[in-house]
Amino acid sequence: MRDLGHLASALQDSLPGSTRITAITPLTTGFSNETYRIEGPDLILRLPPSAGAMLDGHDVLAQARIYAELGSIDDAPPVPQIVSIGEDDTLIGTPFFVMERVPGESIDDISMQPWFAEGTDALRGQICRNWVSSFAQLAKLAPLRVLGPALTPEDDARTWREFAGRADSGRLVALFDRLLAEPASRSGPPAVVHGDTKLSNLMWRHAEVSAVLDWEMALNGEPLADLGYMLYSFESEYHGATRAQKLPGMLTRDEVIALWSDVSGRSAEGLFWHEIAQIGKIGAIIAEGTNMYVTGRSSDPKLALFQKNLDYYLGVMEAMLDGGGF
Repeated sequence: MRDLGHLASALQDSLPGSTRITAITPLTTGFSNETYRIEGPDLILRLPPSAGAMLDGHDVLAQARIYAELGSIDDAPPVPQIVSIGEDDTLIGTPFFVMERVPGESIDDISMQPWFAEGTDALRGQICRNWVSSFAQLAKLAPLRVLGPALTPEDDARTWREFAGRADSGRLVALFDRLLAEPASRSGPPAVVHGDTKLSNLMWRHAEVSAVLDWEMALNGEPLADLGYMLYSFESEYHGATRAQKLPGMLTRDEVIALWSDVSGRSAEGLFWHEIAQIGKIGAIIAEGTNMYVTGRSSDPKLALFQKNLDYYLGVMEAMLDGGGF
């Protein structure tokens, strides 16, 4: 557990303005970069995970630079403004950044808020269209300098294949090998790819997107990856829908694809390869969580449930590879 009182006193004089910090409260902690609310000036603090990172995503400083570059581009999605960056560990013992708190709230994947779950079909339809459109718009953005050279879809898949190998999931490695035996389609030149296009990674205010968050897996690459990642939550012949996508008013899988194509101006031809690759990426992250628990690197009880989820995702990936003729 972090000493939140120490964090508050250490940060007090480093932030612009004279508003006194009254408290620091955790919003999300665990194996991803941690998020805290700085009460008083009403800001957001991001720190590296104290429990140890589960995946090789961008560190907190890289994420701050992603937000900063996006914030300087007129056609980029809305992101929080960066307030302060701690480049080293001299102030609070770890690098960090502070950003503005954007009005609105995210939609919880598990405990969906009543305003969303019990709202009208029209409300959920609007939210779903804005969700898909926000990530489809990224396909129009030129690669970001901060994200470095563009990755091919195959190179990105190889990255997650290696991750699966380090997580001791030989079955997933073999499935990636099957996928990589086939070339991936391209929808056009490389563009910005968010990498984690969950509904919960958007902030909402009156059914409009107020911010796009959590760029830990962002890259310059093939935008079909973002669509493929999004589609794992919509029902197909190979897998069911996740909870939010089962609610009336949400778009169907075919409607999502059509809307993404219309907004991005790109063809979704060859999408199947990318959806399999993204399910493999999800599987690799779950495999690492399972491995952390099995090897004793973590005693977090949530990780004990990962094995069941891993078997499900690997079964889906295998069925898709069989069904796709790969």
